[in-house]
Amino acid sequence: MVAHPALEDRPVTPGAVGASVALLAVLTATCLELVRTSGPLIDLAFSSGLATAAITALGTFVAAGVFVLVLAARRPLDGRVLLLGVTALAVGRLASQALDGPLRYGITLATVALSLAVVLVAASVVGRVSGTAVAVAVAGGALGSAALNLLLATWDAVWRTGPVGWAVPVVLALTSLVLAWRLRALPAAPAVRGLWVLGPFLSLAVSTFANPAFIASQSGAHLAFAGLTIVITTVGVTTLMTRSLVDVSAIPGRFDGALVAVLVLAPVGLFFARDWPGAASPAVSVLVLVCVVLLGTSATVALAQALTRPVHRQTALRLGGSASCAGLGVILPLLVYQLDYEVPLGVPNALVPVLVALILAVMGLRARRLARALQDEISVVAQPLTHGTVRPVAALVGLLAVVGTVVAAVPSSAAEAADEDPTSVRLLDWNVHYGVNAEPGVDLDAIVQVIDASGADLVTLQEVSRGWIMGGGADMAAYLADQLGMDYVYSPAADQQFGNAILWKPHLGDVSDVEQTGLPFGMGPQKRSAVSATFDIDGTALRVTSVHLQHRVQNTPTRIDQLETLLAAEPVEGAYVLAGDLNAEPGWAETRLLERSGLVSAQDEAGQPTALTFPSTSPDSRIDWVYGSDVSFSDVEVIATSVSDHRPIVATISVAP
Repeated sequence: MVAHPALEDRPVTPGAVGASVALLAVLTATCLELVRTSGPLIDLAFSSGLATAAITALGTFVAAGVFVLVLAARRPLDGRVLLLGVTALAVGRLASQALDGPLRYGITLATVALSLAVVLVAASVVGRVSGTAVAVAVAGGALGSAALNLLLATWDAVWRTGPVGWAVPVVLALTSLVLAWRLRALPAAPAVRGLWVLGPFLSLAVSTFANPAFIASQSGAHLAFAGLTIVITTVGVTTLMTRSLVDVSAIPGRFDGALVAVLVLAPVGLFFARDWPGAASPAVSVLVLVCVVLLGTSATVALAQALTRPVHRQTALRLGGSASCAGLGVILPLLVYQLDYEVPLGVPNALVPVLVALILAVMGLRARRLARALQDEISVVAQPLTHGTVRPVAALVGLLAVVGTVVAAVPSSAAEAADEDPTSVRLLDWNVHYGVNAEPGVDLDAIVQVIDASGADLVTLQEVSRGWIMGGGADMAAYLADQLGMDYVYSPAADQQFGNAILWKPHLGDVSDVEQTGLPFGMGPQKRSAVSATFDIDGTALRVTSVHLQHRVQNTPTRIDQLETLLAAEPVEGAYVLAGDLNAEPGWAETRLLERSGLVSAQDEAGQPTALTFPSTSPDSRIDWVYGSDVSFSDVEVIATSVSDHRPIVATISVAP
């Protein structure tokens, strides 16, 4: 075992410490944006089967090790290799912004792997300072990525085509290049062990405490509270990382158990405190937000302590192996969590992030006990960081989060006022496929444009993503409502991040009797739900429901059971509209059941019955419906668009006087 290099020849000078920490933070922020980007791309592979999706996902992230070997081929792992990797990453990220089609797909997935490789190379440089330095830089980058995502209203720059879309990657690329240039003269040196543990940490971060849309949807709080939570987490991490919490000689043994308990119980509270599919009470919302802060801070402390280990001579092969293992650590939890929605695991998939947190806790515990046993024989990486090193990164992350919080709190579009009470409403129903289009890409503004052009003042949506990595991590409900000047109610389905929503323009007034109805699981594979609300239309109460039924062809018995449950909870009485993706075609048992219940199809009554809705690019099925009772339909149309994998239905609805 080798003594800590900072105690010997100091390969990282004091002036380079700040630059290396800042560089790793910027690279981590870039990496997490690309991890979110990989979700919609891997989703395309799911259309070819689970095996194809698994191979694509695993191959992409394991390839991080291959990129390390390519970067360091016949070269010492020094500042020049770091500069080469940063340069390649900048080119790849900008290419992802510029390209489209199949070329973009391949280049972007390769850049995802490259970003993780460069993070590991940079971490090996920062690891010469201390494991704490690596932890604070990676945590700062993760929280910075979350703050930037919040500032962009959770719709990442990579999917945007305007000035904002280009400004973000250009600034990140230039910043990382300038910092890497400053470090180009660093010689090769021993570095900290166990860098593979960055993978599980990044996976936990991108899916939970560094995911604003997840925080908002999981807590049931406004997106602005997610920003406030990120600010508090940043302060907590900064405070803890500038103290000697990783100095094993200063930590009593009982602290080990306390950290493990906090790190494991925080995700338990985060995922299991809420009932499904009902709305969260204020107390539960606060509890979830507190759990987010505890998870972010305790995971960072555990990471720092997991990296408080004897150093070793760093080689390309060792670092490449660590990068591939880190890649698996990132993607496996995300993949297994998502797999549950196609092949149920038999246990709650929320146990996956709990297990990841436990892995971090165990690795930290193992490293601390090893360091205690060997501290009289060897030097270990256990130096606290100075405020001067941490403060610039923390200040920038905090500033971005504060500005993002303000942006989230202030509506970006003013609601249009109506001169008089409406006598009819224009309704649009749409399965928006968690924001992913056929390219694949995430174009939330295109969804806004379709809804706006339809003239709809009432919108029922299914497959709404609120933090799903498969949907790019966006909070679709909040973004669409904000851009359209609408209000919304939401009901989780598969999980709190994926469900149904109703949006409406404020001139329709306040809604009442909002209900989230959980539907029978039946044959599976996903939990389904419906959300209902009552509107006052010219003095008449109009009950509106957005619903999504089980999707497999053979699931007819389950869909019948789901419809019967929904109709029992929301009986057809008075003016009534039921809209959604029923995954059932004309003449099937499901549609006959609705007709026997007194509901009439808008498309059959006042539209083109032959117009198909799925798939959007070349439709061969009609599985999306708008039904009503004690209402009349007119101007019913199926809109031809490929923004989602479904086509929307729009109809004018008039209530009986």
